[in-house]
Amino acid sequence: MPRIAKRPEAGTPPSTAKPRRRQADRSEATRAALIRAAIDTVSERGYAGATAAAIATRANVTRGALQHHFGTIQDLLLEVVRYVSQELVGEIEAEISQRDTLDQRIGAIADRYWQVYGGADYFALIEIWMGSRSHDGFRAKIESLMKQITEKRNDYWRELLADYPLTELEVDTMRGALLATVRGAAVHRMFSQDDARALRQIRFAFARAQDWMEARSKADADRDAPQERQRGRPVQQDG
Repeated sequence: MPRIAKRPEAGTPPSTAKPRRRQADRSEATRAALIRAAIDTVSERGYAGATAAAIATRANVTRGALQHHFGTIQDLLLEVVRYVSQELVGEIEAEISQRDTLDQRIGAIADRYWQVYGGADYFALIEIWMGSRSHDGFRAKIESLMKQITEKRNDYWRELLADYPLTELEVDTMRGALLATVRGAAVHRMFSQDDARALRQIRFAFARAQDWMEARSKADADRDAPQERQRGRPVQQDG
């Protein structure tokens, strides 16, 4: 016969609230440990060496725990791509306010993007991208995820630069070109270990983007000025 729990007295919170919260916290901690272990394992062993057993061992969990939280090793690596590309960059962008001057905004983005793309976590991302070349299904999942992340990042940049007259295509093109510069500097740094040179190149590219935006804004203002003056001109009376 099943044991019937006593009904709680009025005003007494459910006794399962804290255990459920602790279980959710443990689950989140396990997922975070597996993501961290996957990044470190890929960085050290490469894509081919990032096996479920190696990642689980580093995270100090069982392979069953990995399967429970992520399903397959590719699903875990896809989550690594999302974490590095979206979560880290998103945290950085959230710190930058539209109230700052354009120079402050551009400088902050350049420096903070380098914190992510110049770090070890991004090297793991490169390994995963390269390793996915021979797995069509996995590569397609990464491409789909990156498309979603790109759209979200572009939306943020358009909001951040809303006071400058840029089209969606221009924002996408500018952001893509700047990211290509940052990523290229990150790859080059793997061999040169010259952080100062890489950061100079990145700041140069971002400064040129700033120059272009300011020139574009001025050109639009100069173009609209005659129309504004025409609207403000008093109407002459006949006679």
